Amino acid sequence: MKQIIFNGFYGYKNTGDDAFLEIAAWGNRFYWNNYSPAYFTGENLPTLQTPIQKVYRLGTSNKIFQKASVFEKSLKCDYFINAGGSVLSKISPLGNIAVANKANLFNQKLQHGAIGVSIGPFTSSKDEKGVIEYLKKLKFLALRDTQSYQYAKSLSLDYNPINAFDLAALLPMCYQDIDSPIHTTSSKTIGVSVCNYERYYKGDVINEKRRNDFVKDTLALLSKNKNLKFKFLVFNGNEQIGDYKLTSEIASKLPKEQYEIIPYMHNTIQVWQEIKSCDFIFSTRLHASVFACYANVPFMLIEYHRKCSDFLEDIGYNSKFRVFDGERVPQEVVNDIEYFLNEKFPKPSNIQETIERAKLNFTSIRL
Repeated sequence: MKQIIFNGFYGYKNTGDDAFLEIAAWGNRFYWNNYSPAYFTGENLPTLQTPIQKVYRLGTSNKIFQKASVFEKSLKCDYFINAGGSVLSKISPLGNIAVANKANLFNQKLQHGAIGVSIGPFTSSKDEKGVIEYLKKLKFLALRDTQSYQYAKSLSLDYNPINAFDLAALLPMCYQDIDSPIHTTSSKTIGVSVCNYERYYKGDVINEKRRNDFVKDTLALLSKNKNLKFKFLVFNGNEQIGDYKLTSEIASKLPKEQYEIIPYMHNTIQVWQEIKSCDFIFSTRLHASVFACYANVPFMLIEYHRKCSDFLEDIGYNSKFRVFDGERVPQEVVNDIEYFLNEKFPKPSNIQETIERAKLNFTSIRL
């Protein structure tokens, strides 16, 4: 049995990252037949279907002690695997990757890898150089989007990068025994998941406001249909950079009897079930749409970030119905949503292909 540390943006109350943790733990057993529970970095980890072990000692909130825990575990493990998300845009000198690198001085059997990740975007040439140096160190690299794969291929690495996909595409396999909810009312439910972005990354907050206004205007038009209900799903419950405040602000513009707010849930399978209970998903949060796509729920994704556009292009989403960064007229979007609610949603053309690519995160790698 191999001793593995999975590293990612875990334990920050973000459902998208929770899904990466869920799939990594499950895939470690299902694909790699490794029944030694994997270690995971992060505080306050979500509830999973598969047993795991924690890298951080119980109750350790001090950052120095957390890094000491990563170093200690790295001394005894076989693999340090970055699993899911945008973890390869900068190698922080005090981050978990750097700490595990230091442990390599004492544990030369420790090998590094990455699955279901994207590369970049970089904020400086220094950050890019640091990432390239780390990529050269890896034993394997499975990318979640085509653009990242092409970038990795251009680097002439000593191994072949894998053109894989987002780990969350494997959720239907992980949760295969979960039945779809039965709709018992004539009303339709639209799931909504929103987020801010620019304010946290020194971006154009005017554009952020314009995007949020687009969401408000679209939902206001939809709410004129009293047979529609709105289920707001908070995918990021982080107190500092989470979605609850924005969600409450947008929901409050609608009639009270037409909406409910589902706070962040610590158990990813519950979020999966909430998504499956909806008739349509309208989201800014990428993984609300990823969940919808693989739960076979019609959806529309606002492309606030490159990763959203990459996802829609990879799955073959019909370009006629893309809203890009909220750049279409709200009434036109409402017309499309009403069309979808009548069971006329054009299913993305590459869903099965992307599921097969997602499997490559595990099947193409031999530990």
